[in-house]
Amino acid sequence: MQFGPRTLIFFILLLAMPAVSYWCMFKPLNEQKLTAIDEIKDKRKQLSDLARATSGEKNLAAEIEKLRQAVDFLERKLPEEKEMDKVLRETTALAEKNGLSTKSFRLQKVIAGPGYSEQPIKMVLTGPMAKGFYPFVCDLEGLKRLTKIGEMKIDADEKNPGIVSVEMTLTIYFYAGNTKVAVAQ
Repeated sequence: MQFGPRTLIFFILLLAMPAVSYWCMFKPLNEQKLTAIDEIKDKRKQLSDLARATSGEKNLAAEIEKLRQAVDFLERKLPEEKEMDKVLRETTALAEKNGLSTKSFRLQKVIAGPGYSEQPIKMVLTGPMAKGFYPFVCDLEGLKRLTKIGEMKIDADEKNPGIVSVEMTLTIYFYAGNTKVAVAQ
């Protein structure tokens, strides 16, 4: 066999074929394959997330019943509009029971909500902090009514240590008439 320029060129082309094949065919195909594998992983993750999210639909009726019971519980804590004076009397009685004196007691404008209303009450109380105001707030928490203390400003009396003047907005939630919270059937 003779080795000449033709044989050398043929031999170089023969050796160049795998290198050119790798760069022109195998590398792009490998990149496409890796992209497809990543897409498959993402889609499997989405499917598992969807399966996990829809698995709770089997107990949808039970969940709705739990939510209805929670709404009923909250509705029982809302006084009717005609009972608001009773709630206000309870609040002032709690303040007096804890040794607080009510300096002012102003009803603010009623705020209507979806199925309930809010009655903000601006109160100014004075008395002992540890044995008066703190137990008053604890007693407010224990009421069988939904209440919220929105704003509060506490000033200490410089002449009498332990005595505070508290300006606060107490919000009491109640039914406006006979409206109730709507629950989907």
